[in-house]
Amino acid sequence: MQQLLASRITLTPRPLEARNAVLEVAMLGHCPGPVRIGRLLALRGALSRMRSLGFGDAVDQLEASSGDPRILGLQHLPIPLRSSAEFHDIFPGAQSADTGYVSVLAGRRAWLPQCVDDFFANGGDTLWVIAVPENEGQSGFLPAENTRLHEISTLRGLACALAIPTLATVAFPDLERLQVPARLPDIPRVRLDNPSPQFVPCGTDLDDDHRERRYSDEVALGEMPPPAAFNRILQGILPWLAKHRPDLQCLLTLPLSYNGKLDSPAIDARALQWIREIRDGDTGARLRQTQFLFPYLRGPGLGLSSPVGIIAGKQAAQAQARGPWRSIAGLPLQSAGLPYPPLSVGERVQLRNDPGVGVLQQRNGQLQLDDERLVVPALHPDDYSRSQVPQRFDGYRSAEVMRLLGYLRRQLNALGEQLIFNLDYRDPRPRLLLERFFRQLQQRGALRGATAEEAFRIEESQTREGVMIYEIMIAPAFPVDRIHLTFINRQGEWQGRVNDD
Repeated sequence: MQQLLASRITLTPRPLEARNAVLEVAMLGHCPGPVRIGRLLALRGALSRMRSLGFGDAVDQLEASSGDPRILGLQHLPIPLRSSAEFHDIFPGAQSADTGYVSVLAGRRAWLPQCVDDFFANGGDTLWVIAVPENEGQSGFLPAENTRLHEISTLRGLACALAIPTLATVAFPDLERLQVPARLPDIPRVRLDNPSPQFVPCGTDLDDDHRERRYSDEVALGEMPPPAAFNRILQGILPWLAKHRPDLQCLLTLPLSYNGKLDSPAIDARALQWIREIRDGDTGARLRQTQFLFPYLRGPGLGLSSPVGIIAGKQAAQAQARGPWRSIAGLPLQSAGLPYPPLSVGERVQLRNDPGVGVLQQRNGQLQLDDERLVVPALHPDDYSRSQVPQRFDGYRSAEVMRLLGYLRRQLNALGEQLIFNLDYRDPRPRLLLERFFRQLQQRGALRGATAEEAFRIEESQTREGVMIYEIMIAPAFPVDRIHLTFINRQGEWQGRVNDD
């Protein structure tokens, strides 16, 4: 928002009412400082969408300026936004106000505002913001025990996002911030020799930015609550996604811990072990809905921050332009930050292969994601077995495959809801609509196969009168992660061969 002529004229940038976004994103985080309800009430399109989700009573309370204090504070309410200007207009102090949780690395500012800016800077279109009260800690991001999705008054944290039928991706920037240990030290500074004594002009800055300093809030750091166990966080997220929204994808940055050998922050080894234990257990297939990321971002004028806003924004832009099945790996990402802590090539390869993490890297002066990797294949657990050769399913350990399957679920649900009241079950048009829909996907590169017959198959079954059942089999396209080339010298002539494995 820009203020002109001594604040007598206020200019609020707002995009035109837009097309439907292919990939909608929700972010849960902290919004400290005041809220300006009047600016939200001016967004009539946003209020209409909130009412369509069942939050009409909350909207009525906002318009009447009376009611539940939680509602008047815009807490645990899904608010659809179309630009970062709208966010800062509604939450003017969120980016500059102090938060209750303070740490050496994460600082004292909320991460949600920066992630909102990153989302729209990277081409994101529609973002649902859900403000979580700081005093609820990590539990405020997770559904309550008494949650009933059909009762709006019981929704909290993630449950608010589950009520959005068009949602595709969910992220938790400030939950990640709370998982940064308060006393986790920074990378040690390089010690320089003391300069020779000399006279300098008054006002000269003698700080060389390399000497050890004491943190001004050391007493406050000791009072900060410890991070929650990462497996408990996953146990609070994965079952809800698997049961209620198998089409959703979750972006989550792995936590940090202190590495004594490196004498610096590093990825938490316990978190990696917990992920492997979940993967190898009976509920390992739930991990297909989570795309793990590492490392964090940091740069001049930018404190430690989460990469989820950048990744979600680029995924949304790519989905809008080319389809949700397109990967963002290797594409330039807009950010003033650099990967922190830095990783070696070997560490990046190791995280990518086991357990399966999308690693951000700086290449040719540009921030990018090396690969959209998943821990397990983006398939139903009945479609693969852990006892089989893992390499056979490596192509399905891609987040874009999961985005395609989630997109199909939402599109087919919407199509079914339209047809159920308009067509007779004996009408052939539903099958024709399905065939046209999947043929278009095949032509745009979402499905493998040179012809429609190779890309998909639709079979109709009639179990009883008045019931339409269509069984749809598809061959989703996925990227080639590795190409093995073998060069053989036969009698002085080199011959190349592409291996099938």
